[in-house]
Amino acid sequence: MMTDQGHRELEALINLLEDPDHQVFDSVSGRLIELGEKVVIPLERRWEITLKPDLQERIENVIKQIQFNTLQKGMERWKMTGGEDLLYGAYLVARFQYPDLDFEPLNKVIERIKRDIWLELNNELTALEKVKVINYFMYDIHKFDKSLKKAHTPQLYLVNHVIDTFKGSPVLLGLLYAELARRLNLPVYGVNLPRNFVLCYYDQDFQDDPNGILFYINPSDNGAVLGLKELKYFLSQLKIEEKEYFFKPCSNIDIIERLIINLQYAYDRSGQPDKAQALKKLLREE
Repeated sequence: MMTDQGHRELEALINLLEDPDHQVFDSVSGRLIELGEKVVIPLERRWEITLKPDLQERIENVIKQIQFNTLQKGMERWKMTGGEDLLYGAYLVARFQYPDLDFEPLNKVIERIKRDIWLELNNELTALEKVKVINYFMYDIHKFDKSLKKAHTPQLYLVNHVIDTFKGSPVLLGLLYAELARRLNLPVYGVNLPRNFVLCYYDQDFQDDPNGILFYINPSDNGAVLGLKELKYFLSQLKIEEKEYFFKPCSNIDIIERLIINLQYAYDRSGQPDKAQALKKLLREE
């Protein structure tokens, strides 16, 4: 709740936004950005009633910076807490394009699919049979599929769009698959394979594979099950030198950063280089 003094300060700051002196504007916009999200609605109200295009543009820029700062802090918190919920990480990325996006409608869809799958699972099923149950609900019932649109279409990397249309990029389909598995307590994790994002079913007691991987899953091919040889053949066809980490489970933070990099590429190729550049600030700094 803002005090009367706070309201007066805010009103004065908004009035000063149209000051022609750039030093005054920089100082005023800096203070508004510092005040954060609580000033967005008053700024939007002023934008609606003013007839001055220059002032509208200045207000838009301040609001965008406030929203991006909020998003950046949210992403930092998500990473610091271990990045457990992949859906929430993807939601934060989507808020870059849709700042007012609500998480709960997305969460409800994923929870509903999870409940459908959970009803069909039991401890007697093998790992492969459990994956077949996920595949049935995700691809046959809910019709998730790889989009036929060009890879540089930004919507393919925005989780709200993919949940609405059931069409998405391999990394987004894999992300949703891995999040469903996590909510079902199944050991399915992302694998940072170049040029195609895949998943793996992990079992630390599995002796036949040094990384404890029973098999791989291709989320953009209806959950097709793959072996290590098929992944290596895929890389050889593309003439990509094998790296050990290409075949190991990766972290959720790695998955979200791959999503951000893909979205950067899409913005850049679709003629939105400013958005591509801004997204870099969401990436982990080494």
